[in-house]
Amino acid sequence: MSARPCVVVLTLGGTIASSAEPGAGATIRVSGDELMRSIPAARAVAEVSVRTVRMVPSADLRLADVAELHAAACAAITAGANGIVVTQGTDTLEETSYALDEPIVFTGAMRNLSVPGSDAPANLLAAIRVAASPAAHGAGVLVVMNDEIHAARHVRKRHASATSTFGSPLTGPLGYVSEDRVRMLAIPVGRLHVPLGAAGGVYGVTAPEYRVAQIVTYFDDDGELIRAVPGLGYRGLALGAFGGGHTPSWIAPVLGEVSGQIPVVLASRTNAGETLRETYGFPGAEMDLLARGLIPACGLDAAHAAVLLRLLLMAGVPRDGLAWCFEQAVCGTGLVTVPIGESTCS
Repeated sequence: MSARPCVVVLTLGGTIASSAEPGAGATIRVSGDELMRSIPAARAVAEVSVRTVRMVPSADLRLADVAELHAAACAAITAGANGIVVTQGTDTLEETSYALDEPIVFTGAMRNLSVPGSDAPANLLAAIRVAASPAAHGAGVLVVMNDEIHAARHVRKRHASATSTFGSPLTGPLGYVSEDRVRMLAIPVGRLHVPLGAAGGVYGVTAPEYRVAQIVTYFDDDGELIRAVPGLGYRGLALGAFGGGHTPSWIAPVLGEVSGQIPVVLASRTNAGETLRETYGFPGAEMDLLARGLIPACGLDAAHAAVLLRLLLMAGVPRDGLAWCFEQAVCGTGLVTVPIGESTCS
């Protein structure tokens, strides 16, 4: 019988459980080691070790924490780990998982350990099964929730509290976990790699951590928040626009002005579907906005677009190469490494 695979669980946020104080609310109280003791079945799946990277609510996570997680994951893989599982709160799981380019499985829970039917133990066990399974190798960064396996680039949190909240509107899940079996139905063929280390980025701790704003267009929007973005020191903007990429007509000139100062990526606030490019031509529609210099997010929502834009800017990708990078992030075939310091990415 072959040796069990080695899986390392990295904790970005401890599991939430209710305080002993009546009415105090749930807080981060349960460590990864304590949670592992609640799933003895994991011992039959893999040799599991746990390391705490952070013990914070996921809303408090920052890009520097993702950099530390990246370093911990790389060290574990170099030391011989067959798989990496990351546990964290679900509030920012879409962003943190998308910011990485390592074979990592993310998971979390929608019901804390103090309430009946907590999904924390089941989700962690399923994630360990996926991380240990050869079937999932080569699939990139994954998110495992509710026994479903999703690609980090496609997954969305679609509900505030339902255990079925995580889904992939454009593709559906890549696979699922049934009992002790990991079934992969599809493996993504494309992967965009942003070489921050080579460019001295956050993982090299030398490049500036450019800030990117994220704003959602709203009914009767006056555009003043958008106008203020460059003056606040942001180096880019991810805009969640109406429908296929629309804004009120009076905001279009504001967006054109801002786009002349910093890159503005046009996404849909619906969080599913491709940003249109040549369907509607009225003022404030996608054809008008793209003509004013906005960059289509393609199939990315604003949250994922903001992460990608920030990493691309930190890596030194020139302005005229950004649209190509967003296209490759959605439609790339094979491993696509972003060219750094070139005038175009064609």
